[in-house]
Amino acid sequence: MKKTSRTLPLSLALSAALAAGTLALSPAVARAGGAATNGILVTVRAPEGGASLLAETDSVLSAAGIEVTDVVTADDDSVTVEAQPAEGQTDEQALAAATGVPGVEDAQLNYVYSLIEPVEQATAAPLASPKSSSGMASLASISVNDPFAQVSDPEQQPNQYWLYASGLADAWDALPEGAQDSPVTVVTLDSGARLDHEDLADNLVAEHAYDSANERPLSQNPSTDALGHGTAVAGVIAAVADNGIGVAGSTRNAARVLPVKVVYDSGLLAGKADSAALVRAYDYVLGLIDEGELENVRVFNLSLGAYGQDFDSDGALLSVIREARYEHGILSVCSGGNGDGAKPYTDPVIPGDYDECVSVTALEEDGTNIHWSDYNQHKDISAPGANVWSTFNSYSSMADGAYSKLSGTSLSAPMVSGTVALMFSAHPNASIEDALEALYATAVPVEDAQDDRTQTSGSHGALAAADAADHLAWHLTNPVSFTDVTSEDWYYDAVTYALAEEIMTGYRDGSGAFGVADQIQRQDAALILYRYLGNGESAPSHGFADVPHDYYTTAVDWSVEKGVFTGYQDGSNEFGVGDPLTRQDLMTVLWRIAGSPTAGVGDEDFEELPDHDLTSTWAVDAAKWALSEGVVTGSYREGQRELAPLANVSRSEVAQIMQRAIEKNLL
Repeated sequence: MKKTSRTLPLSLALSAALAAGTLALSPAVARAGGAATNGILVTVRAPEGGASLLAETDSVLSAAGIEVTDVVTADDDSVTVEAQPAEGQTDEQALAAATGVPGVEDAQLNYVYSLIEPVEQATAAPLASPKSSSGMASLASISVNDPFAQVSDPEQQPNQYWLYASGLADAWDALPEGAQDSPVTVVTLDSGARLDHEDLADNLVAEHAYDSANERPLSQNPSTDALGHGTAVAGVIAAVADNGIGVAGSTRNAARVLPVKVVYDSGLLAGKADSAALVRAYDYVLGLIDEGELENVRVFNLSLGAYGQDFDSDGALLSVIREARYEHGILSVCSGGNGDGAKPYTDPVIPGDYDECVSVTALEEDGTNIHWSDYNQHKDISAPGANVWSTFNSYSSMADGAYSKLSGTSLSAPMVSGTVALMFSAHPNASIEDALEALYATAVPVEDAQDDRTQTSGSHGALAAADAADHLAWHLTNPVSFTDVTSEDWYYDAVTYALAEEIMTGYRDGSGAFGVADQIQRQDAALILYRYLGNGESAPSHGFADVPHDYYTTAVDWSVEKGVFTGYQDGSNEFGVGDPLTRQDLMTVLWRIAGSPTAGVGDEDFEELPDHDLTSTWAVDAAKWALSEGVVTGSYREGQRELAPLANVSRSEVAQIMQRAIEKNLL
């Protein structure tokens, strides 16, 4: 069905009211948990379609004491409208009445959403002018000349430390030649954007910029962004890079921003959005795509949210988010919430905490968690959110231009949106699942002793944009096709890493499996280490009775020659081919390769595990080292973390432990 946006005529009464400007928003109704509503949304479906359907909708709802005030969406055989309760009636009572009206297919509350407002943070006094080169970091590798982008030190003002902390500056290397000629479009659902900003205008899709709250082109507004919030969000994504002024957007001109204003200008909902405005915004953009007016849209950015809703309450909004993702390949990236500006909330924030969205939390300049940034198991990734310089709608003497320094997840979310846009610019055929797997697999754990959220937040860690871009490129070129490995598995990244390093392969028996749950045998462990460290060297034969001439022979002889492995000391003259490797065996082997270190290795991590005393005497130092270095983290059984030193190691566990050891430069 072809979507339309306010193209169906309203009933005469509705048309007259709109023309006279007499319709007013009802008060936002407070609900349990802090949610608020602005009337209801009602969907009516009938075979007639067209104007008669809308007139019929107005008529039947009016008969129930419900006043239709506007159209949200309409297609060939259904219409969704906004409606207000009769005087003295609550929104919930109007909802109950609408549900009983014949022909009503669906009805819900019209929820109210607030912009995730910036939080004031104290910062160091400015040490350098943006016009001066004094004090600037030595950043020979940066490929743009924007003065803020030349400063990576967060103590110098203005700066763009966040380009470096997030890996975005390095991620630009992944962009193909001419990426700016066919830019990805990121849609910001926000307070609009300053369309004439000298450092932003060239990267805005101004001809389609829209005000979905007031249903008119954004250019027709007296101010295209009265709040500045949307201008700042747009600048993080797509401020013009390499133009010698101000800031460089995270996408280095590989993306443009389509600003869609979703907040109301006046009345009780001034500065706020509602379900109707958000649904209209999605519908407007998807309609442009369907009509061929807009191309290469891959991301919606929503730096707004609401608390107190059940996950399935705003079905209309969730439906268009799902339609965008699953039918058009457009990902919705959202702010994760700023608490009350002093302490965090752990309640879900909608829409960010939907499974279909990416919920972004905020980090301090040093990479720790901002204390007031929300957290819960629904969060997905973290990005810098403290003292972020971006474009703004008013003048700053410190920046000598229309810029501002803001803090909050509203600034963190567009960094992730920009990263996703970069990846899609480099790899247009990548799927949302490909991009998310790359984002999450490469995210760096956030180390924060004061606000440790590793067990309470779903965030995969801090954004590492360059690593994500590299990860995506490799995986698209070398797709994993094992029958027992999917991108949702915890060992997916480790298995693919082992493949990339060419230290492990899948089975060659025609099964198509990697063998993730199979126990690794001693000779295969020797082969993995030889592939990584052996450099093709040969070693004298050690004459083990159980080592014939086979694929692993050279590796076994090399590992024994280097003192990594030993044969059995029971007089059998055997290496142990076919025998499984235990966790304490593997820790000991890696410890030997690392030089058998004991200095600086503590007992605390080892002794806090309840089964540590099962470790053989000869493996204790190795186990302490492996735990201290994070090469192993323990094994969970029935919710209890254990060392499990005598347990056999699976092939997937070996892949993960090898990845950790290699990435920590321990081998």
